[in-house]
Amino acid sequence: MRILLDGEQSLRVQAAGEGLEVEPPAAGLHFSPLHMLAASLATCTVSVLASWALQAGLSIDPLEVAISWYYVDDPFRVGRYDVAVRWPGLSPARGDAALRVARHCTVEHTLQHPPIIDMRIER
Repeated sequence: MRILLDGEQSLRVQAAGEGLEVEPPAAGLHFSPLHMLAASLATCTVSVLASWALQAGLSIDPLEVAISWYYVDDPFRVGRYDVAVRWPGLSPARGDAALRVARHCTVEHTLQHPPIIDMRIER
């Protein structure tokens, strides 16, 4: 998989490739914790789709997930993710099934139903 930073609030994950590679960002662009959070959602989505594609005998070479996010206040946080599954060559008959499969991403489930976070200082 390849992670490509497209901007301060957007990135793409491509299924093709071995292991995980982060494309060096453009000048002035840094791979931030919020990029990492979005990359978790995108790589999870690519992973479940790739697993399904393998079983269905589909090529994942052109599969890509693009994600962008938008901030909200009170408190300042990511308030929305827009996720686009780009899969040239996927037959229209398989589109609904692919979307159902993509919804099996555990990271998406976690963001939809946030966990309790117990934070403390330990010395």
